[in-house]
Amino acid sequence: MYDIIFITQSLIEDNESYFNLKQRFPTTKIAKTFDEAKKKCLTRFFWLVPDDVIIDKNFDFSYVVDEWSQDFIHVFKNKELWNGVALFPKKSNTKENELSSRSYTNIKQVDIIASNPKPYDIFEIDNYDEYLSALKNSSTEMFWMSSRNITAIIPDLYFTHDNTYDRKQNHAFIHQVGDKRLYNGLFLCSKYVELNKNEIETRVLNSRKEWDIVASKLKPYDIVFISYQEPNADENYNQIQKRFPTIKRIHGVKGIHQAHIAAAKLCTTDMIWIVDGDANVMEDFDFSYVVPEHQLDHIHVWRSLNPINDLVYGYGGIKLFPRLLTISMDTSRPDMTTSISTKFKAINKISNITAFNTDPFNTWKSAFRECVKLSSKIIDRQNDDETLARLLVWKTVGADREFGKYAIDGATQGELFGISQKDNIENIKLINDFNWLRKKFDEQYS
Repeated sequence: MYDIIFITQSLIEDNESYFNLKQRFPTTKIAKTFDEAKKKCLTRFFWLVPDDVIIDKNFDFSYVVDEWSQDFIHVFKNKELWNGVALFPKKSNTKENELSSRSYTNIKQVDIIASNPKPYDIFEIDNYDEYLSALKNSSTEMFWMSSRNITAIIPDLYFTHDNTYDRKQNHAFIHQVGDKRLYNGLFLCSKYVELNKNEIETRVLNSRKEWDIVASKLKPYDIVFISYQEPNADENYNQIQKRFPTIKRIHGVKGIHQAHIAAAKLCTTDMIWIVDGDANVMEDFDFSYVVPEHQLDHIHVWRSLNPINDLVYGYGGIKLFPRLLTISMDTSRPDMTTSISTKFKAINKISNITAFNTDPFNTWKSAFRECVKLSSKIIDRQNDDETLARLLVWKTVGADREFGKYAIDGATQGELFGISQKDNIENIKLINDFNWLRKKFDEQYS
């Protein structure tokens, strides 16, 4: 059997092709250049296996050169092309440029499949350090640059070695966002043309070949269900999980701010959906909204239906938060939503029923907390007339609904507390302390 020599310029430690070959043929040697391969060869001919192919499982390197072909380079099929494994006479004077282009002189094409092209490596790259790591560690001369925020559809693309033009430039493919066709999703990067930090961060390449192929779509934003002590949380979660199986859950984290930070850390998409534990999500709500690029730092809030007084506004509605801003929110502010961003967008669509009227305490607590916020005006951009109208409804409507009396009591007491403590932020922050709320409730109804 002729010597087998694996030729590569990359780090061998992470080269899966080499280790698979070595496992099947333990005597396989390694070389970086053709001349080095010749020096390591101890047989009259030697097999040269490039690092960008995968050896066919049926190929066993048992081929023997007949006496009439002693001077030829025998080239074997690499899927459908003759540009992979080759059998060289040791006396061959092949040049490095011939090796890189796989264009040899004095060849004999052997109609046996020895290998298949190795697919280009795929990396999720969202910052410059990740790009540099991919550039260093890719085992293929080109690699796909995807992102955690997209769903990539990798095209069946392979450039032959005589195609220097395409192998030595970067390629961009269509990223479909709604009706828009952008070129900022999936890229095929060449190791010969290094990108700079700005190109990676903006996902706009200074020099690129654009392909009319849709290769990526925006990955659906992560959905997180946040529950604490809501009696109907499990029922609500199971209901929404049937429709959206990938939904994540945070349960039992003490502190509203801390629960949302934990939720954001659980996710990977730029924006994250937040569903409260008492939310009964509408059947027509599908979490398909796509945030425009200029609003990726905005809080998006959908409307919710109040089951006691029929108010419809953002209270208890499903929200869409910027993930990184949520992780770094200001935990000293009483209202969690405005702790994340001062930029706000209300979406005029009902997303859920906020089913907080599950028992006396949870009904009272929810009304109390909301009316403290309304009356103390801690929420930025409140409209005074709108706020007063909502407070009036909270205090007067719904006595005939289940636990409605506790909602009206909680609203009335919450308004009084909010007005009296509006200049004392530390006392206002007590509305996020559920133990304090429970004690206040028990004192009232003992």
